[in-house]
Amino acid sequence: MPRLLIVDNSIHADLYNPVTHWSRATAVDSVTFRPPRGERVPSLDAVTHVLVTGSEASINGDDPWILSTCELVRDIAARGLPVLGSCFGHQLVVRALSGREFVRASPTPEFGWVEVTRTPAGDRDPVASRLPSPFFAFSAHFDEVWPLPADWDSLARSARCDHAIVKWRNGPVWGVQHHPEISVDEGVHLIDGEMRVMPDKCETILAAYQREPRDSLVTRALLAAFLAL
Repeated sequence: MPRLLIVDNSIHADLYNPVTHWSRATAVDSVTFRPPRGERVPSLDAVTHVLVTGSEASINGDDPWILSTCELVRDIAARGLPVLGSCFGHQLVVRALSGREFVRASPTPEFGWVEVTRTPAGDRDPVASRLPSPFFAFSAHFDEVWPLPADWDSLARSARCDHAIVKWRNGPVWGVQHHPEISVDEGVHLIDGEMRVMPDKCETILAAYQREPRDSLVTRALLAAFLAL
């Protein structure tokens, strides 16, 4: 049976609780590790899959917990364990495995509900191909993967993000820029909260905000495909 390690990179628990969001989409056994809180890395011996969550932090930062989580991802990838990163986690797996030069502040941030469409490579991928194309999911990101490293494939894109789903060519590591696990009500709460805790970002958030909620509810299909590996 799968045993999932959830690397929870959230900072404001009252604003964003990724463990709750992801766990309700699967009944598999899981253990949680929270790097921003200084927790010790649990044993990986019984872990079969790893989920790296989003965060209110920027991937362009060099906080000690970000650097140590990059080291953890490299260790996990060296063991050959399947890894799925979402939003900040999507960016972190690319930074960890290919370098900091492949993540940046996005010139076209995305907030609200966006349309994601597979590429031809995504049509052949065992995870991305299990999702409808197009599908709609919640998004909230200031940063992005860019440019795409040579050892990654781009599996899907949105209008404002060229590499919405990516896959590492050297092992079973995927990144998804968006937040399919966040419901419509939670998305509204998250954006309201981000504007409260990041007042300097309000103008950017409002300018990019897609207000019409359109959610394809792909979280269960995504996790099922990933955990079946």
